Amino acid sequence: MYTKTNKEIYRFTIKLNEDVEKEVDVEKEVEVEKDVEVQKVVDVEKTRKNKKGEDETYTEKEKQTVVEKKLVKEKQIVKEKRTETEVKEHVFVITQPTRRQMEEADMEYSIEMSKCVKQGILTKAMLLNKYSDTGGIMSEAEAQELSEMYGRLGELQTEFTSWKMSDKSEFSEKQQKVVEEMASLRRTIAKTETNFSALLSHTADNKAQTKVISWYLLHLTHKENNGSIEEYFKGSSFEDKKDHLYSLEENEDNLFNAVYDKLTAFVSFWYFSVSANKEDFENLEKDIEEGNL
Repeated sequence: MYTKTNKEIYRFTIKLNEDVEKEVDVEKEVEVEKDVEVQKVVDVEKTRKNKKGEDETYTEKEKQTVVEKKLVKEKQIVKEKRTETEVKEHVFVITQPTRRQMEEADMEYSIEMSKCVKQGILTKAMLLNKYSDTGGIMSEAEAQELSEMYGRLGELQTEFTSWKMSDKSEFSEKQQKVVEEMASLRRTIAKTETNFSALLSHTADNKAQTKVISWYLLHLTHKENNGSIEEYFKGSSFEDKKDHLYSLEENEDNLFNAVYDKLTAFVSFWYFSVSANKEDFENLEKDIEEGNL
């Protein structure tokens, strides 16, 4: 499987038009209070000698310059908040699952299968056996081959979940072959079932497969933020993360709406692939953007 590093499956960028509030410099004519010099005619008290030679006071009007506070208009650069539309880039990273996560996801698959069977939903193997016995849209040989593939996949998944491994442990050569055979069978089964999707879409296997892909989607999706990556779907459990997904969907989050289809396609492609490389993911992304999927 393609990994950019030993911790990543694939990373891609979503470009989104977003309204951003910014402070901008604007030249405006504003009123400001200033000290202004003005000429005024005022009464000035003066002294003079009268006919008797005595001092007497009188008033005389004079022009004088005085300073007054006045509102005057002038142009200034002021800060204003404005909403502008910008193209913002969001980097998403689908991380490589740890051994622990792979075990937990496979356990979710088994639990969902068991739950569906208890509710009376047939497994694909049971349905195929039924059609091969009665004669239906699938030949006996086709039904038998698909049934055998499901049986083998079930054996491998049982073996996989029996491993007791730490997150840091490495697959042995034998274990690596088991993982690759599981992926190969999933891909072959998916191709074989394409022609019978209507028949098989409501089986226990299909419901369990949908759930495990959803589990990986919610746990492996990360978003880059200031050079580090953070979980995109918040929550400590699968149910918490699923509630967050529903919240984003119900609130019509623009980023979620733009990225969800890509995330689903990439995680599904990874789940069913054996040796997908970076070019395979890039070609898939191109097909999605061009509407070829």
